Amino acid sequence: MSEITMEVLYSGVFQYQIPQSPKVPLSQCTIDIVRYNNGVYCVIMSENKNNKGISVTNACDRIATQAYAKFLTNISPDKIVWLEHSPASRMHKAHLDLIQFQHTLKEGTVSFTNPQWKRFSEASQIVPVDFLRNYGYILKELCNANMIFAIEDKSNHHWRVWANPEGFFIVSSNPAAALPDSMLDAPGVTVVLKSNAHLFGPDIDIEGQFTAALMSGFLNKGL
Repeated sequence: MSEITMEVLYSGVFQYQIPQSPKVPLSQCTIDIVRYNNGVYCVIMSENKNNKGISVTNACDRIATQAYAKFLTNISPDKIVWLEHSPASRMHKAHLDLIQFQHTLKEGTVSFTNPQWKRFSEASQIVPVDFLRNYGYILKELCNANMIFAIEDKSNHHWRVWANPEGFFIVSSNPAAALPDSMLDAPGVTVVLKSNAHLFGPDIDIEGQFTAALMSGFLNKGL
C-alpha cells in the first residue's frame, strides 16, 4: 500500500453540550482529527464508554458543529470528512459510518445539520488513528462521494464501491480480499470484483450486479 502523508491534529476526549437539554449530564466522546496531504481533513467521532449523556449518534450534528468551532474554524466544511465509530460490543462488531451533513453559515458560525449515515466499514475491532492512516488513500477522496454498490460475500463480509467525480474505490471487511490502494475507473472495478469471485461463490453474478448498480447510479444520482 502506498504511503499516506497524514498529520494528527487532535486525538482525545471531547466534551460537548446540548443547549436544549440543560438537565442532561455533560456528554463526552473521543475524537480523532487528521489532515491529509491533499488538504482534506477527516474527523472520527467515537462513542466513549464513560459517556453519561447524549450518545454520539443522537448528537453527531452538535458534536460536528462544536468540534468545527474549536479545531477547524478556518477550514472549508467541504474539505472535511466526518465518520462515526461505534466500538465493538457483545451485541455487534465495531463499525464506521460516513456522515454527510448539510452546513449553513449564520453570523459567522458554521452549523452542521441533517446527518445522513452510510456504512463504511466493520471489523472485530477498529483503532481510529490506525484506520485513518491505513485507509487514508480512500478517506481523503470522500468529500464528494456516494456509495453505489454493496454486497456480501459467502463469509458474510461486506463489500462496497464508492464513487466520486474522479473515480471509484472498493472497500471490503474481508481480510482475504485483494484490493488496490488507489482509485479505479469502472472497468478496473469490474476486474477487481472478478478477481475476487472465489470469495462470493459461483451463484452470484457480481459483475452483472455491479454493472446494474453503476447504471442506476448514473441515471439516479448524476454520477
